[in-house]
Amino acid sequence: MAVEDNKHGQYITSEPQLRKLISPYPKMLDKRICPELDLYCLELIERSSLMIAAYGHSRCFMDVLSKNDVVIVDSTTITLSPSNGVGPQYDGVYASVYFLVPGIGHGLRVNGQIQHYEQTLVFKVKSAYLHCARAAARAELWTGSSSQKQADITPFMTPEKFLDVSPYLLMKTMNEVGETELSPRGDKGRAVYSVDQSSLFIPERPGNKVAISLRNILKNDQVELLMFIPGTDFIMHVHGHATLTRKEQILDLAVVNNKRPKLGILLDHCRFSIEQSNAIQQSQPWLSESHVSSDCLTRFSKALSIHMNGEGFIGKAATPFIDAVVKNDMKNLY
Repeated sequence: MAVEDNKHGQYITSEPQLRKLISPYPKMLDKRICPELDLYCLELIERSSLMIAAYGHSRCFMDVLSKNDVVIVDSTTITLSPSNGVGPQYDGVYASVYFLVPGIGHGLRVNGQIQHYEQTLVFKVKSAYLHCARAAARAELWTGSSSQKQADITPFMTPEKFLDVSPYLLMKTMNEVGETELSPRGDKGRAVYSVDQSSLFIPERPGNKVAISLRNILKNDQVELLMFIPGTDFIMHVHGHATLTRKEQILDLAVVNNKRPKLGILLDHCRFSIEQSNAIQQSQPWLSESHVSSDCLTRFSKALSIHMNGEGFIGKAATPFIDAVVKNDMKNLY
């Protein structure tokens, strides 16, 4: 971070500074987090065919899992079959799993800790949260043309080429004690912008204002991205050190619909790794015949309302209000 730049307020280094740009969130939103997997979480997991696991250790890369790699034991226990060598030496490490349902915009993030039991990786659930559909909608994740810009996508493509055609990613951040969070990011055409050969910029678009990922970065600058190219089985891992910036020259890279983000994440000293995912090859999530109809799942707004207000009268009465808020958010993606 340039000292001279920060003299002019180009970087955000504290939560009070962050809250000048993103207003505090309604504390009622804390109720959106479930302490275990309830019926709405289990319903979404059952329809998921693509899962992303992230671990609170720098030697454990994020992993894409298929339906066969994930088994729900009960409301607080999941078993995983990772492909990235997560062994007994990582017992007690915090972890997160993100569940994606092909054709459905919203997803589910589950946080917990991992332990080995005999030959099984056991994930103990601590919290679960339904993510809204804005990132997927901005990325046109399930509706975009699978052939767009993909004529020269090969195993030998450069990171620059991957960035140019990847509209969607999952971002892992950690707090000061290593607790992980996974957050989806998506944008029109591309989710990440190149600043130079080793620096990237991820714009912060309108969200729920909780800003867990941004608050984590203020405490721990290690960030990992797992990026996708819809229509292909290619993924790219990106590791870097993050700062929060409001530098105008960088924000100008990410103007969409004449709207410039208020701030974003600057990743420095980036390391890239491109591979093909067996899980994506198996699940074929981009094919329209793999997509799940929204009629098969409880509406996001209804599930969110009940998470926040309970199953009783208040939860039911609040659903139309939550539904109106969600629809407004989906109309104002930028």
